[in-house]
Amino acid sequence: MKKQKIYTITGHALYWLLFFLFDWLAMSGRIGKFESRADFTTALINFVAAAGFAYGSIYWFRLNWFREQYLRLGIGVFIIALFAGFLKHALRTYFLYLPMLNTHIQDVASWANYWKPRYVTGSIVWTVLQASLILVFYFFDLWVRQLRQIEKAKREKVEAELELLKSQVEPHFIFNTLNNIYYLAQKSHPNTGEMIYRLAQLLSFMLYDSRKSLIPIEKEMDYIRDYVNLERIRYGEKLDISFNEFGVVKDILAPPLLLLPLIENAFKHGIAPVGAGWIRVDVSRRDSTLVCKVENSMSLEAKPLANLEKSGLGLSNLSSRLEALFPENHELKTLHSKESFLAVLSIPI
Repeated sequence: MKKQKIYTITGHALYWLLFFLFDWLAMSGRIGKFESRADFTTALINFVAAAGFAYGSIYWFRLNWFREQYLRLGIGVFIIALFAGFLKHALRTYFLYLPMLNTHIQDVASWANYWKPRYVTGSIVWTVLQASLILVFYFFDLWVRQLRQIEKAKREKVEAELELLKSQVEPHFIFNTLNNIYYLAQKSHPNTGEMIYRLAQLLSFMLYDSRKSLIPIEKEMDYIRDYVNLERIRYGEKLDISFNEFGVVKDILAPPLLLLPLIENAFKHGIAPVGAGWIRVDVSRRDSTLVCKVENSMSLEAKPLANLEKSGLGLSNLSSRLEALFPENHELKTLHSKESFLAVLSIPI
């Protein structure tokens, strides 16, 4: 038996014990053995009727609510209330009212008088009211548990989406880098071996650090520097790239692989095939926000802005990840001209 089930059963048992004791003790201020026994019997009958209505309603609710049979549910609960009220009235008649007719209370009317509609209706209403508190507790607990399940399902969905998006980032990056290595190998470039070594370093990062939910932003910056060095080997001295950090960013933790797509996009659309062009990366901290600006020159072969997202997974993938990680709490802006393209990413720290 699970702990939660044990807690639930214990809580219900404690409630009904307190319910019975309160009902009994509240009526037991009278003097005399007969009256004391009558109070005990009355409290016991009230307990049986209220508990019967409460758990009968709960059972019927669980049987019909999740199947969306609402009319059947309402009719069933109404019938259970009538049955519990009539049962309570019948038990009180047999164990309390009839004995009064044969004892010292001589002015008690016949038992039929006790079954007038107003008395029966009172028994039904009081049974429902006495059971209402446990029903409120039950539905509140059910509501809380459903909220937790919904939140858990949302969390698992987001995590699954993030893993899928990460798995798209890595092959995309490896594909681009292998293309670069192939390009150099075709020319028998002396730096081909170094590129393979640096690619291995980057794959090590992807196998370990990228699997974590948060990493120091400095690690991602080191990762990007290795990536840039790979591109430097390919393009040589014609590539002009600068990194700038403003404020203390080393202690910032952020999800991995958020900045890389901006850098990849800059290389893909800002650097000409011959390697001429420039890229500027600014990372800064503004209170509780991390801001990354990536600006690059536009090569003559660059595609129009409208086709940027269609040209690869980079920016569209990043946009999806940001929406999953920071829904309505992030900003990704782009600004382009004939000479340059600027991407600005802002995420909460």
